[in-house]
Amino acid sequence: MVVLKAAQALALCAAVLACSRAVAGGSASYALGEGGARAGLFARATVQERVDGEYGLSVRFSGDSMVVQWLTQDSAIGLLRATPNGRAALRFVTAAGRAHRVAFRLPRNSDEVMLRYGALTDSATTDTRVRTGTPRRPPVSAGRADSLYVIGDTHGEFNALLAGLHTAGLIDSGLHWKGGRKQLVFAGDLTDRGPEVTRLLWFVYGLEAEAARAGGAVHVVLGNHETMVMLNDVRYVHPREHALARAHNLPYYRLFDPRTSVLGRWLVSKPGMIRIGPVLIAHGGITPEYAKLGLRAFDDTLAAYTAEDFFYNFGDTTAVIRVDSATYSARDRFFWGPRSVFWHREYIATDTATADLADVLKRLDATTLVIGHTAVPTIVARYNDRVIAAHTPRYGSELLLLVRDGERYRRFRLATGRDPQEF
Repeated sequence: MVVLKAAQALALCAAVLACSRAVAGGSASYALGEGGARAGLFARATVQERVDGEYGLSVRFSGDSMVVQWLTQDSAIGLLRATPNGRAALRFVTAAGRAHRVAFRLPRNSDEVMLRYGALTDSATTDTRVRTGTPRRPPVSAGRADSLYVIGDTHGEFNALLAGLHTAGLIDSGLHWKGGRKQLVFAGDLTDRGPEVTRLLWFVYGLEAEAARAGGAVHVVLGNHETMVMLNDVRYVHPREHALARAHNLPYYRLFDPRTSVLGRWLVSKPGMIRIGPVLIAHGGITPEYAKLGLRAFDDTLAAYTAEDFFYNFGDTTAVIRVDSATYSARDRFFWGPRSVFWHREYIATDTATADLADVLKRLDATTLVIGHTAVPTIVARYNDRVIAAHTPRYGSELLLLVRDGERYRRFRLATGRDPQEF
């Protein structure tokens, strides 16, 4: 039997998860202003440090109610209009401040709510469409895509991501999907490091729905940093993101609570690996021990593990976690082990994994594996073009484009400010 208090478990986790790069901004304190509902939590936000709209939005469920929290650039009376499934809008006004909170009961049989929120006196309110049902796990395999885009680690660098998607022609000037039936895959690590994780996640959450309505697809594959955040390993969270959580009076990891928050429930529904046509995509890499499970069984295991109280309570410093040794060992290897799908680096760090790669591709009926996690100077193919490394140091600014040409794919790098490069 393994008995761990969560704080001890996190210390163990931190020892296992030695990342290669320090958090942007280090451990310095960070504020977003004075005044507001909670004086001292904010310093006045600059134009470059927006907190309004989806930059500072938190939405979660509590029983049959929805709790909406948002921030305003200046101290102001807040306004929220919530329109469930096109019904009459519910209107709420909050006291003057910078941090605003409204809880309201959801009408029965409402599967989405349009939120319009901001300051009462400001005409520039924000609209966010929130899906209220439990997210369905997406398919782990799909047919060939004529145009398949893959983007590596984005790490909260929202503006760099927008520049990359504009370069690829996937979004318009209003930040809406214009990719039609094209498919885009985020290969994990949307969270941590950068200053605008919250805004980036809401953007991808909305873009996914827009692409589906257009006949295309936006896929998200989990990375190690998504699981770290949900488990309250917040060493790599940007201080600005921590300040947003403090403004909402929440621990940072509870912004992405996998049982109650909209973004957390959405993230935890995502797979750890997918196959589109003959192309596999995973964050770190896939080894034979996980490939032999098959795509569906691996996803079933991921879904089961993340639904457990062990996973949910791991970040709670007051919780006592009791599991038998075999249970703990299996989850330790699955989420944190060096050969975990979320942490594996061997396909980039070495050139000796040929046998493992061949076994993985054969078992999972693929010809190519695309991965993130381990940074390379530019998107590159390895192992006789059977592995493509898509994580570049300029987070979000370079995309891989695979264009179907008969039974094969032509490969292109799409980098902000440069012409497409075939490689």
